[in-house]
Amino acid sequence: MPQVRIVAKNFMDMVASLPAVKLDNLYDNPFICEAILRSLPPVAKKYVLQLLFIDSPTSAKSVEEWVLPDGSTKHKVAIDRLVQLRLLGETIDRKKEKSYQLHPKFQFNLRKHIVHGGVLPREPMPSSITVRLPTLEDLDAYATEQWECFMLHLMSSTEAGKTINIRPSMMKVFQRGLMSQRDDREQPKLTESGFQFLLMDTNAQLWYIIREYITNAEEGGVDSADLIAFLLELSFHVAGEAYNTNTLTDVQRNILRDLSDLGLVKLQQ
Repeated sequence: MPQVRIVAKNFMDMVASLPAVKLDNLYDNPFICEAILRSLPPVAKKYVLQLLFIDSPTSAKSVEEWVLPDGSTKHKVAIDRLVQLRLLGETIDRKKEKSYQLHPKFQFNLRKHIVHGGVLPREPMPSSITVRLPTLEDLDAYATEQWECFMLHLMSSTEAGKTINIRPSMMKVFQRGLMSQRDDREQPKLTESGFQFLLMDTNAQLWYIIREYITNAEEGGVDSADLIAFLLELSFHVAGEAYNTNTLTDVQRNILRDLSDLGLVKLQQ
């Protein structure tokens, strides 16, 4: 069996690849700060929490003293990740000694969130005013059906019976690299990468699609940083609860429609 060589970047790699200005703007939201804290490797998470209430630079030598004798590799991975995400700023003084300091916005918002708590970005709707909600089993069945339908459209749109609402331009983005077509008269054919994609488990396939969705967001008129922020916000929602969409922007509603076609969200009238 051929090896699957399609490698999807880690979600935080995608966050780290954002331009500095967009990355800085993400840290305006306390819940995004918490979501990013949760995603960090354990050692990096420990460093953030230890530096959270220190307002002056901390020397690199002092941070190294927190490392266990056999933890040098984990220490390097942690520092590299924090620097990539701009969570840790590096400065070098006149003595050429390195110091670290947390990103000021991230530090302020995370500290405020931890000390005072926070209201969730969107509270679930009261059960008294919602229609009958689907059970978790219903949602699982819906997600499976939507994903299978999406896969049929992705690999062979002529065989898919049920229509979906994903824009044709975005479907072409998803098919890029997985399907090949010389011209409009020829039926698309599965590429080697497409065959490897089919060998992935569902979670890996879904992550590949989400990665492509984020990477090519600009083509659909969506700011990638706004998209990432909204996806991180959704991670705080409770599965099976109903949420009001009236407070969402038009862009966020469009994102929900796309996520619904992938089976990640169920929209109810």
